Parts: sequence; C-alpha cells; structure tokens
Amino acid sequence: MSRHSSVVLEPSTVLEHPEAPLTAADPTSVEISLRWGDVDSYGHVNNCEIVRIIEEARMRWLMASGAFEGETAVVAAHEIGYLRPLQYSLEPVNVEVWTSNIRRSSFEFNFRILDDSRRVSVKAVSRMVMFDLATQESYRIGPRLRKHLDESCGARL
Repeated sequence: MSRHSSVVLEPSTVLEHPEAPLTAADPTSVEISLRWGDVDSYGHVNNCEIVRIIEEARMRWLMASGAFEGETAVVAAHEIGYLRPLQYSLEPVNVEVWTSNIRRSSFEFNFRILDDSRRVSVKAVSRMVMFDLATQESYRIGPRLRKHLDESCGARL
C-alpha cells in the first residue's frame, strides 16, 4: 500500500462540538495516512506519532500555497490535548488547520485531528517563529507569507 497524503484547499465543514471555536476563516483540511507502526502497545496511535501527524499537516499546508518558499520557521512550543484515543485506520485522518496570533515574527498553527468517524481525537497548537539559520535570530514575517497566514487566521484553540 502506498503512503497517501493530500491537501484539500477548500473549507472543512466539520464542527463536532458546539463549543468549537468559530474562526474568521474556515479550517483547511489536510489528509494524513496512518502507518501500522504508528500504533503502540496500547492499541492506539502513539503520542509521538501525533506530533509527526501535526508536523506533516503543517508542512503540507505551508508548502501547498508556495508562500513559504525561501522561508524558515522553527517550532517554539507545542500544546496538545488528547481527547480520545486515535485508532489505526486504512482511511487517512483528517487534520483541520488554521492560524492564530500572528505577530511580528511568530504565529500559531491550530490543529484538530479527526478520526475515521469524524470525531475530534486531538486538539493542538504549535507556536512557530521565523528563524534565520545563518544569524540564528528571528526575523519579520514577509508580506507574502503574512497574507497567506492572515487568510486562514481564526480563534486560538
């Protein structure tokens, strides 16, 4: 079986819980295939693999638009809430992605990982900082990337 991931550049319509944040822009849906090796001895996707899934969703979201070309951002922090175990499935998981708290040189990604029943299993926020690898210093978000981030900006989880 081949590994399959795709970015669907259309709004997601999933709002499982009434308390889910209303965002200025609808989340983008990113599909990520699970691997059998993602499952731990407890029978669900391991917490370390959850970080891999949000990383893959984040990079696919950034790369799909071309707005991230030539840019570098590093993870400053992750906050992850595990709401229910994510079980292995042949169907890809759906990761809803949007941005929040866009500042001079940093911004946040918000994620909801949906299981094959379309229930939210994981909520996560990643704080990103634009980072110059040569000078080892943060730098201002460029206009093209800022426009892309602004278009999907909404409420923080």
